[in-house]
Amino acid sequence: MPTQVSRRGLATLDSRLWHQLALRVHPACAIAASVNGETVIDLSGGTADPATGTKASADTLYAVWSCGKPLAASCLWLLKDRGALDWSDRVTGHWPKYGANGKGDTTIEHVLTHQAGLPTRPSIITREVTAAGPLDWAAVVAALEQAEPEFTPGSAIEYHSMNFGYLVAELVQRVSGQPFREFFQEEVTGPLGLTDTYFGLPEEHERRFARLQAMPGFDSPETAALGNLRWFHEQVAPGGSGISTARDLAKFYGVLAGGGVVNGKQWLRESVINDVTSLHAEGVERGTDEVRRWGLGVQLASAKFGSQAGPRVFGHGGVGTSISWGDHDLGAGAAIVTTGMQPDDVNDERLATLSDLVRAALSG
Repeated sequence: MPTQVSRRGLATLDSRLWHQLALRVHPACAIAASVNGETVIDLSGGTADPATGTKASADTLYAVWSCGKPLAASCLWLLKDRGALDWSDRVTGHWPKYGANGKGDTTIEHVLTHQAGLPTRPSIITREVTAAGPLDWAAVVAALEQAEPEFTPGSAIEYHSMNFGYLVAELVQRVSGQPFREFFQEEVTGPLGLTDTYFGLPEEHERRFARLQAMPGFDSPETAALGNLRWFHEQVAPGGSGISTARDLAKFYGVLAGGGVVNGKQWLRESVINDVTSLHAEGVERGTDEVRRWGLGVQLASAKFGSQAGPRVFGHGGVGTSISWGDHDLGAGAAIVTTGMQPDDVNDERLATLSDLVRAALSG
């Protein structure tokens, strides 16, 4: 486990960060790494708000999109650790009405490995998410209950972009008896000291948010526009509305890679961490024909984690912008967050390059 970051490696990483900013690969970017709960790399640069000229800093808040999925999933990890659920539990054991229309055999493991059969968001939920205001959670729950699976749960893998978050959040609420946001704050962000991580951004922090920009070639400028809206920031939609800093994301993964200990206390048992970060589902994804490897809420073996990433690396990306990962062998966590939404070929290359440089600095 590294105890000191390579000066040369850090300088190289910093140089590449500013090189990418100069090339307008992204308007703003932050890079962080954490070991044993300590932030050992904390770099940032660029312009957080082009309209005002506000510069990005380590305290700038970013839309992290699906990088928030493992954070939400960690609530279920904690409940598993406490004996409140098992991965093989049918969802209906905790949420009886969910079994309607052929979903009765769906397990919690199916949900966490994108095998639940509901990759497409029901139209009523789409309307809720894109409406100017808070989500009608009861409408979201009812829509999920009545949805018909697009494939038999457990028979295939297909990414549940937003439904993942709704399913996880409702399961957390059903099992814990607490509102998802309350449980998340009390059991995840609080104990881990993640002071800048939100599902539902308080208004007083809106001024710190870095504005997203759709870069040339990115085919969904409306996504960037949605991600900049204040009312979207207020929504608790854990599949994609997370807002955080590189520093907080890196700390989350650093705790996981370091055995689950925070300030001398066991936050999550190491056996549970090893379980959720091991392979639970692998196969060719429906619709993309690409091989996917999933732990329980985390991606395994992604190109964005870097060309030097070993088999014990786990994490998650955020659409067109960001990556966050943990490395069991390094005992470290890292995150790279940006405001420039890029097509996959550009996004994967820039994040892989920076991830390799982070790893080199940590290994130095």
